[in-house]
Formats: sequence, structure tokens, C-alpha cells
Amino acid sequence: ESRLAFLEREDRDPAYIAHEDFRCTVYLMSALPGTGKDTWIRNNLPDLPMVSLDALRSELGIAPTGNQGRVIQAAYEQAKVYLRAGQDFIWNGTNTTRLTRGKVLRLLRDYGARIHIIYLEVTPDRLMAQNSARDQSVPRQVVENLARKLEPPDMTEAHEITYIVST
Repeated sequence: ESRLAFLEREDRDPAYIAHEDFRCTVYLMSALPGTGKDTWIRNNLPDLPMVSLDALRSELGIAPTGNQGRVIQAAYEQAKVYLRAGQDFIWNGTNTTRLTRGKVLRLLRDYGARIHIIYLEVTPDRLMAQNSARDQSVPRQVVENLARKLEPPDMTEAHEITYIVST
């Protein structure tokens, strides 16, 4: 928290030690579609509740290429329920750019959450193969567009980041 607090303000004393009193921990997934976010969650955090953008898209009948406004709004509302309760949870979406992550991270910080980003990356061939094998595959052009804009997370964004890069 001290590192993030220091980076938020130019006039912050480098020796500043922030008070850490987190209400919960949120695991924010960051990876291209088809990288294996759901598999990683099943294998590593199977018991935590999850805000899943894919599940909300399915529930609302909105395609990955459609307008995501209602999906994001529903995700924020679901997250607020967990945050108000002080419940640890997973935010499962692509979160491939700093801008996209930033909107979610602001909400999480406002509620006093400890933020742990899980970043997954696989080779392009494996990515396309895994995406094709999904029940709801994302069009190749969409994946390629996201890959061109990809900005892996850095330590200025979260309290902890785990990088899992598979070759």
C-alpha cells in the first residue's frame, strides 16, 4: 500500500508508510481470451466467488463483440456486493490494457481492497488453439486486436502481481 500511495502523489515523502487495513483481497485476472484464466482459477482459487465477464455476457445474451456497457455495469454491481461484505473474490475478465484495469482498480481501492493481479501469457500458437477449443471462442480478429494493444500490468497498479508465462 505504501508503494501505491507514494505513486499517487508527487509530493509524497518516499519514507511514507501507509496504514494497511484491507477489507478483502480481490484477484484480478489479466490475459488475452483463450489464455486459460478459467482453468487457472479452477486449479488455484476454486472456492472463491467470481465476477465473470464471460458469464455475465452469456447471462445477458451479449456477444463478446457487442456493446459491453450492460456487462460492465452488472459486473460492477456484483463486485460492490462482495466489496461491501468484505468478501474476497475474483474479477475474471481480459483486463489487457492499463486503462481498462484502471477503472476496475479504482473501484477496488475505493472499497479498501487488497489487489492481487494474476497475469497469464501463452505462446501465440497455444493461445489460438486454446481459444478455438473454447465453448464460446472469441473471433481471431478480436484476439489479434487485443494482442496488439496488450499492456501487461506493472507494480504501480496493484499490491501484488503474479506473472505466469507459459512457453
